[in-house]
Amino acid sequence: MKQANNLLTLSGIEHGFCNALDTKDVIRPVLMTQVHSADVMVLEKSTDTMPEVDAFVTSWPYVKLTVKTADCAPVLLADTKNMVVGAVHAGWKGAFQGVIENTILKMLEQGAELKYIHAAIGPCLHKDSFEVSEDFKALFPRTEYCFFEQKDGKEYFDFVAYVIHRIRRAGVNSVDAIDIDTYTSSDYFSYRRDPENPGRQYSYIQIVK
Repeated sequence: MKQANNLLTLSGIEHGFCNALDTKDVIRPVLMTQVHSADVMVLEKSTDTMPEVDAFVTSWPYVKLTVKTADCAPVLLADTKNMVVGAVHAGWKGAFQGVIENTILKMLEQGAELKYIHAAIGPCLHKDSFEVSEDFKALFPRTEYCFFEQKDGKEYFDFVAYVIHRIRRAGVNSVDAIDIDTYTSSDYFSYRRDPENPGRQYSYIQIVK
């Protein structure tokens, strides 16, 4: 399991970015039915239901907000001054639609402050593995073409840089990213590498006091 340096400096939370093996050890994860949307739910207690959203926010302790990924970006957020946390399943569609910004707004509604929010991005698909088409690139405004690179006649998308951009554009300055490409690391599930049997790894965050 990997942890982000900026979240490790905070007291009062637990978090982790699990690999394929570590995921089996996660106890009582609170999960969502992820639909690549920009929808966020605020939780006041643990639940066994799996709502169709792509992010959770809570200010309640011991609610283990958990996202499942296999190339998409898990984004964990925490404000431990005001004790509000969030967990985001950020595929490119959700990130493009604003799921990260919506999660931060929900955190602010629960009492968080931008200057105290820290964000961390877990293992996901990195640029050298994220080949895309020209049609994909055309979905983005030209001002965001800086996140694409042409190499050997092919187009590649810098997904990690794009997620960082969306987080910082929302006003969060403390951002860390785990430098692991799920496609090239055999420790992680990858839909692009193994679409027939991708599996999912968990990333979680919870308040512990």
